This record gives sequence, structure tokens and C-alpha cells, in this order.
Amino acid sequence: MDTILELVIFQIKEACMYLPTAFRLAATVCSTAALAGLSVCLAFHKKLTVAFVFRFMLRLIWLFTFVTYSYCVLQLTILSRTPVPHYDHIDWVFLSRWFDSNEQKAFYIANIVMFFPLGILLPMAGKPMRHILIAAPVATACSIGIEAVQLKYHLGACQLDDVLLNSFGFLMGFLVYLALADVYGLLSAIAKFLYRHGKELLKN
Repeated sequence: MDTILELVIFQIKEACMYLPTAFRLAATVCSTAALAGLSVCLAFHKKLTVAFVFRFMLRLIWLFTFVTYSYCVLQLTILSRTPVPHYDHIDWVFLSRWFDSNEQKAFYIANIVMFFPLGILLPMAGKPMRHILIAAPVATACSIGIEAVQLKYHLGACQLDDVLLNSFGFLMGFLVYLALADVYGLLSAIAKFLYRHGKELLKN
């Protein structure tokens, strides 16, 4: 019998199978966004400073990552599935299938892992999403949306567990984002201090 860890790794590898197509889609979206941004800048005669170009490139990197992640999640949860008639109800029982098998335990863990990246990517979308009271409901709504589509088209078991575990995975990712943001803020403050007072420190 496969261990839970092996099953989780297998599911992650399965998700990675969609990466080549996801990369192509993300590259197309980013290229379109870059051309649109450049066109707007030229139309309004906006000066392309180094700082502006740098920020714009960071936005494109975020967009590329977000599109890639979103495509893989949609493939795993909806697009790659075929309808199964008995998936026609909602399972409201918490951890109802946890003790069924190691495969079910792996599915539970995979639901946490699947929304972990969203906890890091969503706050990067803009300042409103850096507030947990805004970002968390958005992430939960995404999970509910996936479950609703699965229920309507019989693409998978619609479970309360999935929404709760997805939300938990998002919160874990969000905490990691906050920690990384604090470290980045500290390093930026140190760098600015050294830049402003570097000459004085070297003289002394």
C-alpha cells in the first residue's frame, strides 16, 4: 500500500503535467498585457522610467505565475474530469472520508496544498488583497465556486471538507506571505539606511 506522502507527491506530479500548456497560455496572456501596456504608455506619452519598467516587469511575472497556477487548478478540479452520475449531492460531514483509505487522506492533504500558493499570490494582486478580511472570503468563494461547478456537472464529490481545507491552505500561504513581506521590509529598510548613510559610515 502506498504511503500518504507518496500519494500526495503523485498528485503533485499529476498537476505538473499541465505546466507546459499552462506556460504557453501564461506567455500569451503576458505578451498581450505587455503590448497593451506599451500601447497605453505611447498613446498617453508616458515616460518609461527605470522604476516604472521594473514595477511593470514584476506585474508581468506575477501575472505569468497566477495564470499558470490558475490553469493547473482548473485542470485538476474541473477541465480534466468526466461526469460521474453519483456525484449529485453535498457531503456536509466534516472529515467524512478521512478514515476510508490512505488515498482519501492524500486527497485531504492535496486540498490544503492546492490553495497554499493562492495565499501567497492573492496578496500580491494589490493592497486590498493584503487584508485578510478581504482576501480570505475571496479565496473561500473560489473554492465554493469549484465545488458548485463539480456538483452541477457531476465532476467530483462536493464536500464541505474541500472548502474548509482549501481555506486552511490559503491561510497557511497568507501567513508565509506576511512573513516574507516582513523580511523584505526589513531588508529594504537596511538597504535604504546603508545607501543614505554609506558615505558617512565609510568616512568614519
